[in-house]
Amino acid sequence: MIKKLLVVGCLLFVVSCANAEKNVFIGVFREGAPRNMNYIKQFEAQAGIKPAMVMWYQDWAQEFPKADVVKVVNSGAVPQIVWEPWYWSDHSKIKLNDIISGKWDSYIRSWAKAIKEVDSPVFLRPGHEFNIDGYPWGIVNNDKKPDLYIKAFRHIVDIFKNEKAVNAKFVWAPMNYSFPKEAWNDWTRAYPGGKYVDWIGFDGYNWGTTQSWSSWQSFKDLFRDQVRQAKKLWPDKPVMIAEFAAAEQGGDKAGWIKEIPDYLKSSLSNVDMIIWFDQKKETDWRIDSSVKTLHAFKEIMQDPIFSGTGKKLAGYASLAAKPVKNIVAACKATTAVTIDGKLDEWAGSVPLVMKDASFFKEGVGWTGLADLSGKISLMWDDAYLYVGADVTDRIPLVNKKERGDIWNGDAIEMVLSTNPNADQKRESFALGDYQVGFGTGDGKGNNPSIWNWQRRRVPQGSEIAVKKIDNSGYVLEAKIPWAFFGTFIPVPGTKVGFDIAFDDADHSGLREKQFIWNGDYYFYRDPSVWGILEFK
Repeated sequence: MIKKLLVVGCLLFVVSCANAEKNVFIGVFREGAPRNMNYIKQFEAQAGIKPAMVMWYQDWAQEFPKADVVKVVNSGAVPQIVWEPWYWSDHSKIKLNDIISGKWDSYIRSWAKAIKEVDSPVFLRPGHEFNIDGYPWGIVNNDKKPDLYIKAFRHIVDIFKNEKAVNAKFVWAPMNYSFPKEAWNDWTRAYPGGKYVDWIGFDGYNWGTTQSWSSWQSFKDLFRDQVRQAKKLWPDKPVMIAEFAAAEQGGDKAGWIKEIPDYLKSSLSNVDMIIWFDQKKETDWRIDSSVKTLHAFKEIMQDPIFSGTGKKLAGYASLAAKPVKNIVAACKATTAVTIDGKLDEWAGSVPLVMKDASFFKEGVGWTGLADLSGKISLMWDDAYLYVGADVTDRIPLVNKKERGDIWNGDAIEMVLSTNPNADQKRESFALGDYQVGFGTGDGKGNNPSIWNWQRRRVPQGSEIAVKKIDNSGYVLEAKIPWAFFGTFIPVPGTKVGFDIAFDDADHSGLREKQFIWNGDYYFYRDPSVWGILEFK
C-alpha cells in the first residue's frame, strides 16, 4: 500500500493506492535435477508447491546444457545455472585475468549464442560467493583486488550483450558474510554496476552447531542487514536469497522454517525470491531432514506470499520502491494538556494511523490488526511536546523493563531532529537528533516511564500516563519539555525529521513485533529513513 499524505491547515489527508499482493518466488536446488526432473516432481509432492525456479551448478568444462534448460522451461519453471569459472577436475584451470584478457571468449560466446535460442529467460550466476576464500575467483585469491572480479564479470556480460542474448539474466551473488572480514573484501566493493546486474543474490546457511565455529542463526540474522544495504545502494534491483538452508543440530529447524514468511513480510520485505539448497552435504540441509521439518516447510508453502509461478517470474520486473518522506502534522494545543491517559483534549489533533500490514516491519507472529495496530497524535505549545496514542494490543502492558531497556517490551519509540536544516540523507545521528522511548510498564509494580538514549536519562519535567483498555490495548499520553532538547522551540511551519514505532511484547515477555511509521528497523540509528514532522 502506497500512502501520500497532504497537510492543509491542521488537517491531514491520506491518499492510498493499492498495489498487487507481493509474491516471493520459490526456487530449489536438488542434486540430480534437472537431468532427472523426477527429483523436482518429488519436491513438488513433498512441499505442495511447484517451484518457480530450478537451480543447478555447472563448471566451465561443460557446454551449455540446452536439453536440461528446455526440461525446466517445459516444466513451467525458470532455469538458473550457477556458472562456476573453473574445472571441477582442475581448480586452477581458469584465472580472472585470463577471462579479462579474452582467453575464454569463444567459450563464453558459445553459451551466449545457445541461450539466445532459448524461448525463456535463463538466469546465470557466474563467480558466486566471491567474498570468501573457497574459490579461485574470490577476491582473496586475486591480489585482494575487487576490481579484477568486476572486470571479469563485466567482460562476460559484455559478450552476451554483443551477441544480443537479452534473455540471459545475470545474478551477482556474494556470500552473506565476507571471509576474511577486511575492507578490501567488502562485498559492496565488487558490484559490477547496474548495467551488468539483473538480480542481486545472497547465499547463506544456518549451520547450527554442526561446526566448531558455528552457532544457531535465524533466517533474519542471516540476511536482514545485507538485503537492507543492497536495497539502499541499488534500489532498482530485485533481490533473491540465492542459496539457503538450515541444519537440524543446535536448534529447532522446523520452528526456524515457520518464521520465514513473517520475516519476508517485515524486515526482509525487499526479498523477491528464495532458493532452498536441498541436499545432504556438509549436514542434512534437506526439507525432509526430519518429519517435523518437512511438515513445517509444507505448511509455510501454503502462505499466499509464495504463490508466484514460473510464468510470472519469467515476466517479472521489479517495481523499485522509492524512499518516501511521509508528513505528519503536530497541531498547537489551545489549552494545557493534562497527562491522565484519557485523550480528552486531543479531539482536534491529527492522528497518525498505523492500521495496515505495511507498517509491520520487524519481528514474527503478527496475526492482524487486533494483535497490533493503532494511532498516534502529536501536539505542542511553547513549553512541551505532547504525545497521545491509542494502541490496539491483544496482550497489553507487557513491559517489565526499566530505563534504557524499555524498548524490549510494550512501548512506543520516537525519533526526531531538533535541527530543521539537518541533512535528510544523513545515515547516522547528528547533533540535535534524539530517540525517546515511552514504556507502558506492566500495570503492576513496574510503572510507565520515559527514557532518552542520547542523554541516558529520564527527561526532567516529563510526564507519562498509561491506561489499559480491557484486554484490547492501551492509551498512552506523555509530555516532554522543549527545554530538555536544548534551545529548540518550534514555530508554525517548522519541519523536522521524525519517525515513530509501536513495540509489542506478548508471550515471551520481550519485544516480538514492531510497527514503524516511515522508516525500517534501523530507524533508531539511521535518520535517512525518517519522515517529516510539521508544526502547525
